[in-house]
Amino acid sequence: MRRKDVIITDSITQALFILLKEKELSEISVTDLVAKAGVSRSSFYRNFNSFEDVIYSYFMNKTQSWWKENEQTFLYGEKEVEMSVFEHLFTMKEEILLVYKKGLYYPFEKHVFDCVKGGRSLIDKEQAYLTARVSGIICGLVNEWIRRGMTDSPAYVAGFLKRRTWYKAGE
Repeated sequence: MRRKDVIITDSITQALFILLKEKELSEISVTDLVAKAGVSRSSFYRNFNSFEDVIYSYFMNKTQSWWKENEQTFLYGEKEVEMSVFEHLFTMKEEILLVYKKGLYYPFEKHVFDCVKGGRSLIDKEQAYLTARVSGIICGLVNEWIRRGMTDSPAYVAGFLKRRTWYKAGE
């Protein structure tokens, strides 16, 4: 992506998060957004299809950057992937809680699924179900973490990925 496009998309993204702090999504127009971002309508439509696309792109860009920075440490076992995932999500706590509060959680969930999928084709039935399982578990844990205000530590939440027991006996 050209530097100019990066500046434009960053401006649009920042403006959308600012507006979401002030208003409900239904009260925000493309005109409001581009005015706040200081860009043209055509810049918005050249880079995004919808407000949800802005949110999805934000989370994907952050996660792809995080993965590039950490991939080698995961491959060599220098860093624990499960723990690191939740530490990464915690760095976006403000944005995650905001989109959840505004009923815009779907783009975040889609980003999790697409990250787990990792560019692989899901034509193979087994791979499709395994991807759904992993992304579902992560989304379920994150959803509960968000519902609780993300007050628990990333380590605490990550610990549930390693548990073999799903329910406490007798409950």
